[in-house]
Amino acid sequence: MKKITEKTYWNSMYRSKPLERQQCSREKLKILLKKLLGRKILEYKRNYADYLLWDVIYKKYMPKTKGAKILEVGSAPGNYLVRLKHAFGFVPYGVEYSESGVELNRNIFSLDNINPDNVIQADFLSDEFHRQYKEYFDIVISRGFIEHFTGVGDIVEKHINLLTKGGYIIVSIPNIRGINYILTWIFHRKGISMHNMDIMQKEKFAKLFDKNSLLTLFCDYYGIFNFGQFRTERNSPMRFVLNFCKKLQLILNVAFRLIFKDKGMENRLFSPYLLFIGVKKNKTAGGTSEN
Repeated sequence: MKKITEKTYWNSMYRSKPLERQQCSREKLKILLKKLLGRKILEYKRNYADYLLWDVIYKKYMPKTKGAKILEVGSAPGNYLVRLKHAFGFVPYGVEYSESGVELNRNIFSLDNINPDNVIQADFLSDEFHRQYKEYFDIVISRGFIEHFTGVGDIVEKHINLLTKGGYIIVSIPNIRGINYILTWIFHRKGISMHNMDIMQKEKFAKLFDKNSLLTLFCDYYGIFNFGQFRTERNSPMRFVLNFCKKLQLILNVAFRLIFKDKGMENRLFSPYLLFIGVKKNKTAGGTSEN
């Protein structure tokens, strides 16, 4: 396997993230907007892919086990784990190898009274990490991680290695194909070479997950279209265009929610993400599996 995206890139990404104080200000602004606009109006402006994931897919497939240990691979900044904690009662852990990412993630955990030591500074690929945490976690999740490597099947196997028997694996990647490829080329052309485009097809994505060791619960595209998926270089003039498009996305979110509700119109040309959710099978002494 080979890393397509280098550590220096991630360090620069997390150094540019907002400070915790700014994050708290945004949360306060959301609360104020709910009071002014009403909860339902603000809810409909929410990103449609986010709605489908949290209120439809996760609601149906996520384990209902409070206190379950969940590990996010490449966890910085840590907000996602905090959200999972509040939504499902999980105990969050993160593994992160960029120094700035670890610092940011630990600060975010501390703000939410989560043990900052639950952020493990390590290379997820290292043998030492896997010896220490083999079959330790009830849920292992990665978002936008595996597509930064070649030899992706080995990366997925490392996710499975960390799971307890009956544990859940959740892997999502962006779909940079169809219209999404064109827009990525326009807004952030350099980003294309940082991704393994070959696995961004449903059939090839599904084959990454070993049917002998995993029971598939969900494997599909999700969402319809999302300008929030794209980014630009910090000094690119295209950032003004993208900022306008992200404001337009608010209107699209309302339209998608009113028209499609919880059904969606997932497809390879427009959907922003691919998602797999599966359960690690219990192996018996005879080599068969029990679920």
